[in-house]
Amino acid sequence: MSNKWTVEEVNECESTFNVAHKLPAWTVVSSHVQTRGRGRFNRAWFGTKGGLWATYNLPLETSANRHWGVLPLVAGAAVIESLKSYGIKELRLRWPNDVLVGRAKLAGILVERPSAKMASIGIGINMFNDIKLIEGSTADPVTRMSDLVPSCPSVQKFRTMLGDELAEIFDYFVESGLEGIMPMLEAAWGAPRPVVAITDTERIVGHFAGVDYDGSPILRKVDGSSITVPGITVNRLKELI
Repeated sequence: MSNKWTVEEVNECESTFNVAHKLPAWTVVSSHVQTRGRGRFNRAWFGTKGGLWATYNLPLETSANRHWGVLPLVAGAAVIESLKSYGIKELRLRWPNDVLVGRAKLAGILVERPSAKMASIGIGINMFNDIKLIEGSTADPVTRMSDLVPSCPSVQKFRTMLGDELAEIFDYFVESGLEGIMPMLEAAWGAPRPVVAITDTERIVGHFAGVDYDGSPILRKVDGSSITVPGITVNRLKELI
């Protein structure tokens, strides 16, 4: 792993976030088992033995003048880039924080800010864990790397690869902004899909057309016009097909 990272590996914890929040930037906390992992809107995340359950701490410099709310997309780009080398077909990113293979969920991302100067990037990837234990408990079907990659790397090896990719893409984002990684994201979305953006007050239907400068989803309407839905208001972006 890059010299930037210090690895803290534990056998079991409630959530790697709980451990990582007490540690400095450029620390990655990895656990064999998570008993109370969490996803977006505090949804349960199942972290059974054999998966990659890790939190990567990144430094936030106020002088960089970046919109840190797009960090889930930065992390998503890193996960996609790390997985691409294994030739997984139909690999794609779903706004804002899911990595799918076709319609099945392979990985999830959550970002928390324990302080103004640090972000904790939680990444969970199904690798060798028994996904039968979670089938029916999630909104999406699930898949795992060991079923998709004939010579699937170990959890530790992939954790290292992902850490190096995340560090590189994060540094580039700090230097160039979201515009710098937009080509990666545009490639990661996959084919255009009809979606509905669900907020507290409305449901907006259109084809997902990417994101704007702050990571908010852009939907293309039937008449050819586009609408940007403020990302902070979107409870869920549901794919219709």
